[in-house]
Amino acid sequence: MGGVVPLQEQEVIQAIRLLTRFGEAGKDESKTPILQKELSETDPNTKLNLQQLLESLAANLPSEKTETPLLMKAAEHMAIRFALERYSKGEVRVNAVHQMMEHMSRQMDTLRQILKIQEDKMGKAGLLVESHADILDRMFWAEVPEAGKKSVLLSNEAACVPPRNVRQFVELLLERGDKEGAGGILLNYVGCLDAKDIEPRRKTAIGLSQLPDLYAGPGGTLLATTIRKVGEHLSKEQDSELQSMLSSAFVRLSQEASSRRNYPAVSEVCESMDVVAKARPVLASDMRPRIGVENRLPEFIEEALGSSEIPKDLIDVLRRTSQAAVEHLSDRFFRCMRREECDRMVDMVRELGSPALAQLREMLRTGQPRQASSTVGLLSRLDVGTMLELLPVRLKEFNRFYHDVVVRQVAYGAAHDRGRSLLELLEIIDPLVLPQAVDEIGMSGDRTASEPLIVMAQVGEAESRSPFVQLKAIESLGRLREPEAVPVLRQIVEAKKRWKWAHHRELRIAAAQSLVKIDPRYGSQVVADSGLEPAELAIAPLDAAPACPWVRQRRYERIVLSRKVSAQLGSSWGKSSIMIRELSLGGGMGTKEDNLRIGSEANLDISVGVRHIRAQVLLRRSRVNEVGFEIVNTDLESRYRLRRILVEALQRGPENKDIDWDGKRKA
Repeated sequence: MGGVVPLQEQEVIQAIRLLTRFGEAGKDESKTPILQKELSETDPNTKLNLQQLLESLAANLPSEKTETPLLMKAAEHMAIRFALERYSKGEVRVNAVHQMMEHMSRQMDTLRQILKIQEDKMGKAGLLVESHADILDRMFWAEVPEAGKKSVLLSNEAACVPPRNVRQFVELLLERGDKEGAGGILLNYVGCLDAKDIEPRRKTAIGLSQLPDLYAGPGGTLLATTIRKVGEHLSKEQDSELQSMLSSAFVRLSQEASSRRNYPAVSEVCESMDVVAKARPVLASDMRPRIGVENRLPEFIEEALGSSEIPKDLIDVLRRTSQAAVEHLSDRFFRCMRREECDRMVDMVRELGSPALAQLREMLRTGQPRQASSTVGLLSRLDVGTMLELLPVRLKEFNRFYHDVVVRQVAYGAAHDRGRSLLELLEIIDPLVLPQAVDEIGMSGDRTASEPLIVMAQVGEAESRSPFVQLKAIESLGRLREPEAVPVLRQIVEAKKRWKWAHHRELRIAAAQSLVKIDPRYGSQVVADSGLEPAELAIAPLDAAPACPWVRQRRYERIVLSRKVSAQLGSSWGKSSIMIRELSLGGGMGTKEDNLRIGSEANLDISVGVRHIRAQVLLRRSRVNEVGFEIVNTDLESRYRLRRILVEALQRGPENKDIDWDGKRKA
C-alpha cells in the first residue's frame, strides 16, 4: 500500500461505497451508469488510493490462496490502513479500534452481500465464524508493529485487546524463551480486573477463560497469583453477569492448575474457594464440582507414590482438602501391594498432622465397615492406642470378610509391634480368620507376643481352640525363633503314650520344624529319634523376609503340580468343580468352571484315591477362569495328607517349586 496519500474517514467510506458499485456493475450491467456517475464525483485522492491498492492486490493475487474476492480485500485493506494511520498518530486509542472496525464493517455490508462472502455459507452450515468486525480487528492487530503490541499489552488498555491477539503475542514470546516478558504481559492482563469501569473487567474475565493454558506457561507463581486475584474479585463482584464470567475463568484456571500438577496453584484454588464460600456459599457450592480438586486427589496421590519424593506443595493441597484427602489416602492404603507404597502413604498421613489422625479415628469410630477397616493399617503405625481402643467395638459389628481385611491391614501396616496388636484382637476375631492372624504374628518378628503363643501351642481343643490354631501357634513360634518355646515343642515331638507317639504326626512335624529353626542343633537329633521323614520336614513354613518388596509375603512355598488335582468347592452359592494346578500348605490356585463370589468362604474337598482332604477355605481374588483359596481350618489328618501330596510332587520334580512370586496372589 506504499505510495498512496493519507486518508480521511469520509474518503474511506466513499472508497468502500465505490467498491460496492463495482460489485453491483459486475453482477448487473444496468448499474454501470451509476458507477460512472459516482466515479466522476469521487475525490481524486480516493481514486488514487483505490487505483494503487487494486493494482497492488491484483499483482499479488496469483501467489495468494484466498477465497476473499479482490473487491472485498480492497475494502478491508482500506479500512485497516485508515485505522493504523489514526492509531499511529495517537488520534485513536486501542480500546476504540474495535468500534471503528465495527463501523467500517457496516459500511461493507452491501458489498459482502453482493459478493456472497463465505461467512454466510459457513453460518448456514452451523459453523461458528468470527464476525466481520472481528476479522478486521485481527487484520489490524497483525499490522501493528511488535513494539506497539507490547506497549498496549503492558498498558491499562490491555483488556481491549482480543484474547486471540494476546495469545498470539504471548506464544511468540514463549517460543523465543522470553518467559519474563510473557509473564509480565499476562500479569498486567489479569490486573485489568482492578479497572473501575465494568467493561474492561468484563473483557478481562472473558479473556482469562480463553487463556488459562498460557498462565501455566511462564512458570513461577504466575498461575497461583492469577487464581488468587480472580478469587478475590469473584468474592467481591456485585454484578451477577460478571460474577458468572469470573466463576468460569476461575474454574478454567483451576482445572489448568490441576492438569499441570501445579500444586502451589492448586493450593491457592483451595484457599480462594474458602474465601468465596464465606462471601457466596451458593456460588461456591456450584463451582466445587466443576473445579474438581477433590476428584483429582487420587491422581495426585498415585503420582506422588511413584515419585522419588513427595512434593511439599502437594502436602499443602492435601491439608487444605483434609477430609477428602484422608479418605482417599486410607482407601489407597487398603489397595497397596508394595511395601514402599505403604511406607510412603504412612509418611504422607504423618505429614498431614493431627487433623488427619483425628479424621482417621472418626472414620474408624463411625464409618461404614469398608471405610472403617481401611483406616486400620495407617492407625496401626500412627496411633495404635486408638486403634486398639476402637477396633474391638467395631469388630463385633463386622462380618467375616472385614475381620479378614482388618488382619491384613495390620500386617500391611508393618508396625514393629503389630504382633502384640494382633494378639490383643485374637479373642474377638472370627474363628475362620484366627489362623491367619496367628500366622501374621509369627511373620511380624514381634517376640513380645511369644508367651501367649506358647500357651496356645500346648492347649489344642481343651480351651476351645482347634488343633489347626494350635498348629499355627507352633509354626509362629518357630518363625519368631523363641527359645522359651523349646520345652513345649520338644514335648510335642517326643511324648509317647504307651508304645505310640502321643501327638498327631502333623503336629509333631510342625513342632520339629520350629525346633530346628530355634536351634539348628536339634536337626540331626529330631530326624534320628522322631521317626519323621526328611522329605516331610522339607515342606516347612516360610520365614519373614525383611527385604521383600511386597506387603504380604507367602507363608508357605507353593508348588506347581505336575498333574492337576480335581477338587470340589461347596458353599451357600452351590457347588463347583476346580482343577488345582498350584498348591501349598496354606492354599492354592485352580481353574474354576463357573463364577464364584470373591471373598466368600467355602468347603474344599480334594479326592486322594479313596481318601479325602477336607478344609474350610476363603476364596481370594480370581483371574479369568481362576480362583485362589486360603485354608482357614482343617483337621490334622487332612493337613498331613496335603503334606504328602506336596512331598510326592517334589519327589517327581524339584523344579516344580514356584520360586518367583509376583506378590499378587494371596493364598
